[in-house]
Amino acid sequence: MQLKFKASKLIEALDFVSIVDPRALTAQQNSAAYLFNCNRDKDGKPVCRIYSRGPDQVARAGFELDELDGEGLFTMPSTHVSMLREIPDDTVTIEARTENKSDGEAFVVAVRSTSGTKYEHTTYDPRLISPCDKDFETALKSTPVEYNVGVLREALNMARPFLPGTDKKGDVAEHFNTIQIFDQTNPDWAKGDGNLFCSDASRAFYFEFDDFKNKGFTIHMRHVGKLADFLGKCEGVRIYHGPNQLNFAVNVNTVKTKDAEGKEQVEHVNGDQIFCWNAAIKAHTRYAYYSLSRDKYVIIAPKSTLLKALKQAQILIDQKQDRVKLYYTHKNEQTGSHTIHFGTSESAGKIESFLVTTDDKKDAAGNVIEPSLEEDFDCYVNLDNFRSIIQDAIGNLVELRISPIAKDEARPRGGAMLRTIDEIPFDVNGKIVSMGDGSGTVRFKCKVTRFMPSTV
Repeated sequence: MQLKFKASKLIEALDFVSIVDPRALTAQQNSAAYLFNCNRDKDGKPVCRIYSRGPDQVARAGFELDELDGEGLFTMPSTHVSMLREIPDDTVTIEARTENKSDGEAFVVAVRSTSGTKYEHTTYDPRLISPCDKDFETALKSTPVEYNVGVLREALNMARPFLPGTDKKGDVAEHFNTIQIFDQTNPDWAKGDGNLFCSDASRAFYFEFDDFKNKGFTIHMRHVGKLADFLGKCEGVRIYHGPNQLNFAVNVNTVKTKDAEGKEQVEHVNGDQIFCWNAAIKAHTRYAYYSLSRDKYVIIAPKSTLLKALKQAQILIDQKQDRVKLYYTHKNEQTGSHTIHFGTSESAGKIESFLVTTDDKKDAAGNVIEPSLEEDFDCYVNLDNFRSIIQDAIGNLVELRISPIAKDEARPRGGAMLRTIDEIPFDVNGKIVSMGDGSGTVRFKCKVTRFMPSTV
């Protein structure tokens, strides 16, 4: 079998399939390989599809060939495929053949380019790698769910830091290892319809977006990074639920044509780029989000200044400590305004950070809309957890909300639930835009909540 094509077409396909690391085919080192499948499509055009199959993921990408003599499959070691990326954008010819030898069949691939590249090497039996085509064809019979690719990618990337870290591996229930979009298929999820959610059993993350409603979705944390990478290369995306608990994300291209009257027609069609993953996981059993009315302190603080004060306190305290006390003062004697600072008491003395001046939440006319209690408050917070709900907020100001927990037998010192709320503006392509740029590009807003409890 022989195929000819422009190098740029191959490189573009490799950008998609390299998202998945191919698994080793033998016990030998560097035995991972890509599968190439060359044939003609339903219109008779010659095409090549490349597959990278991991333990529970598959990526596929296809491209048109200039010429194809014969049809079939062949493999190429993944380390050798990297060499193809460096070929200038000229014509590449690949010949795949089988040779009969005394010890059995030998699979050989030869590559040459018009710029002088020459390569010939034995490779692996293509039967060692199974494509995902049959399962995908079955999945195409299901009703796909279409997402705004930019918003979904941002939501997944924002959520990832709130998944269990290596320090909690094995210490949390399996459903905490997932990111889930709630829908109405389960009565215990209905109130969260349209919310992308994850939690590490302590902190929690919510991304509320109207376009996520009735688009339920669950993905295990080991697939999240790969899917986000795939989405970053897509123009649009549809997700199909296939057999054997497989999910398929498909790149969607926008095609513009003209009708008989010359009017432009826009059609969204599936591309030949696929990411497949095993969806056999446990979902969250219910959706929970406590009322905003429970927040007795609603504080607007400058994000960078708040983080600097936190860092100052962290530098000063005992390095073995992972917590610090947050102090909110309703009317500071020095400044006459609301302030936050951090501190702790140690055997060597008392340590406090500088004061951060804060404000009330106000409407566009400057009126306070959610007044805080007119009394001071303090609680201990985990350093890393508190930083995680502050640092990724969009913009220069952060909305910090605190719901105090009264002292009781379970919590003799009391405590608090803390969260930040972000309203993030996106344009039609799912890119974050500035609310104040005056360009009119804001298409929709998403509400992001980052939650953590205080420590004792």
